[in-house]
Amino acid sequence: MEFLLAALFVLALLVFLLWLLLALILSGARLIGWDTNISFERAGRFIGQRNVPGISPILRFFAERKAERERREVEAQRKRAEVEARARAERDRAQKEHDELVERPIPPDIKRDMRAFLDGSFVGEDRSPLAYVGYRVGKTRGLASRERQRRLDVCFRIEIPSDLDPKYQGWGAPATYQRFRSIEKHLKMLADLRRGRNNQRFAVADWEEDRQWFLREYRELAGLLQRHPPRRYW
Repeated sequence: MEFLLAALFVLALLVFLLWLLLALILSGARLIGWDTNISFERAGRFIGQRNVPGISPILRFFAERKAERERREVEAQRKRAEVEARARAERDRAQKEHDELVERPIPPDIKRDMRAFLDGSFVGEDRSPLAYVGYRVGKTRGLASRERQRRLDVCFRIEIPSDLDPKYQGWGAPATYQRFRSIEKHLKMLADLRRGRNNQRFAVADWEEDRQWFLREYRELAGLLQRHPPRRYW
């Protein structure tokens, strides 16, 4: 009986020492940059299929760890591919919508207003790109909502001529986020400057209405163009 107990003690001690040795090997491999999965695979091939107590669970642990790491790598690659595909589709959509906008013809009546402005026939305080496309507000000389909005649409997607004040060159290229922000801010500025003046209340109402329309019409596209600027402006 004592012999059996001693044998079991020795066997347990050997298993403990073997476990300790493997742990030390693992720690050392990590310190010097070895691939511990490969090391333990080699150990498994060396031991073979021998029924050594304590070895199989350890080898199984590292095999499972390797499989889990590979699974995570595959999942990460899949997610990266999905993100890249979505970004590519969004970039293509932004380019397509931009190109369609800038290639759309300018209506003949707005073209006439643009020529008249450059010829010096325009009368009014505002000499901005909005005035260039014939945009007018107010009770006396103002245009109907639909006509004003047509001109805002054109102003968003055309080149700004060098004849205008140089500060308007900072409005950005046609159909870009910068152009969107410039028009929106200009409409807000016009309304804010004249708010409270009784003789300007119709003009203020027009500017506010048009600003809200412009935001609804182009805010989503402007955000898309901000994330993916058109290729011609890279």
